[in-house]
Amino acid sequence: MATRLGNPAHLAQDTCDCTDCENDRDMHCENPHACATKAASRLRQIHPRWIPGSGEPEREPGPAGQSGSPDDDVFVPPSEIMDISQGLRTMTNRRDEPVERPVIHARRRMQALPRAQNSVVHIAGTIYTQPGEKPIAAAAFSMEGEAHERMGKRIPAASNQLQYVAEFFAALAALRSVAADTVLTIYSAQPYVRDAMNKKLQRWEHEGWIGVQHRDILRCVAAELKARKAPTYFRLAEPGTPARAACRRAARLAKRAARSTAAAEWDMALPPNTALPGLSLQGNRQRTFYRGIREEKTKKLAPRASTERNLQTIREAAYEAFERHVSNADIWSSISVKELLPRPAQFLWKGVHNALKIGSFWTHIPECEDPRGVRRLQRPGGFGSHPHTERETEWPEVSLGTVLGCGLAEFRDGQGKINQGAPVIPDLDIRLRNERVIDRAGRLASEEEIERKFKFVINQRLQMDKVLANRPRKGKRPALPAKLVLATWSGILDDAHSLPADWLREPRVLVGSRSFPPRTPSRQSDSQGIG
Repeated sequence: MATRLGNPAHLAQDTCDCTDCENDRDMHCENPHACATKAASRLRQIHPRWIPGSGEPEREPGPAGQSGSPDDDVFVPPSEIMDISQGLRTMTNRRDEPVERPVIHARRRMQALPRAQNSVVHIAGTIYTQPGEKPIAAAAFSMEGEAHERMGKRIPAASNQLQYVAEFFAALAALRSVAADTVLTIYSAQPYVRDAMNKKLQRWEHEGWIGVQHRDILRCVAAELKARKAPTYFRLAEPGTPARAACRRAARLAKRAARSTAAAEWDMALPPNTALPGLSLQGNRQRTFYRGIREEKTKKLAPRASTERNLQTIREAAYEAFERHVSNADIWSSISVKELLPRPAQFLWKGVHNALKIGSFWTHIPECEDPRGVRRLQRPGGFGSHPHTERETEWPEVSLGTVLGCGLAEFRDGQGKINQGAPVIPDLDIRLRNERVIDRAGRLASEEEIERKFKFVINQRLQMDKVLANRPRKGKRPALPAKLVLATWSGILDDAHSLPADWLREPRVLVGSRSFPPRTPSRQSDSQGIG
């Protein structure tokens, strides 16, 4: 309808007598020119959001004449034919949209060089950690055949130094080293690239890559795959095969690159006409749109100085206490672990953001700037008999970083293995520091009261874990693994030597009751625990 506006026979008035307008009047349209103008306006609004994406890829026979089945793990360049509703996308001007490489137009026709019909590449990603240093990830690939090309390179320092990420950088280097019209087979010892590109890529692109970790490298690998004109096969190198041995050689090459070279620069620009910005308007849930809006607004916010300072404190404390190099994502994930109840998790979240009304918060309020009116958080002198001291585990020094990063704790036994049950106890310490004091008239809690409350919380959690460990697995709530509960509490129970190996159904199992003073009738109700 809008094309008639460019017809010389069409007049910009409601009495136009061109063929298209006459046909519209026969269809009972009162003003064909106004309808054509409105249609052109709608097309101009839709055009920035009309981005035809990739349709469902079609399976083709393998390089050896194999039948094209879903088990072939082949990525075929997708078809450009798709429904018009699938091409309408929104949020196409986000800040983190990738950059495409410019189209290169050759001035003269160059003679094509002879190329191999099939190329086989083995990829690997590895991590190298020097004593006392942060882990370093590197990627490498080796190509079979006459060329026998090899490459080992560290991944960018800004990327997460993980083997998962390094594997994708190795796949990116392999894709760029092979011609687009050559059938490519990629072998890897891990299924990371195969599962991501064959099982999750369509959903990620449909949702606009919202909430996807490491999406920069993932989008780059996906774009290189879509730019290829020949199929790409992903194979898993099985143990004991020559392909697995070649992947191990690529891993050794990557480790040498991690030890000897500096952080490398990678070209993260996408091939021309492969970017798929925004997210689809059809079939997405409202939660996806809200999450995309939050991500876009968060990028416009300046980082909080106090939050960055506390994150750095937690990272330093995690390395000093547990010899762990953690990232900001690890810190935020540790706050949402299932061992933490909602109130302690809120306390930690506010503590990292420096949003608690303590310390310097009151110095900006009149009549509250006297430092004597600020209560300091101190560990009571008589509180040295911590339940963890009865274990073989060494209890770390209490500091702001260890308290806020208690979810990152890793305790090891005498053999150097991580004790899966030990981190639960430091999480419970937050309950002692998270109590709200209302209408106490300035009365401070005594050391005995603090110790009793702490032991009450410990025993309360112990009994709750016992109930959950004995709950049937087919109930409404899943039961806790019995081995995890036994590993958590066995080393700190009272009279543990007299208890059976499986004490989950035994009554009167307590923690710290030996250190309680004799009960008196006046305070019997205060010291009564759960058992």
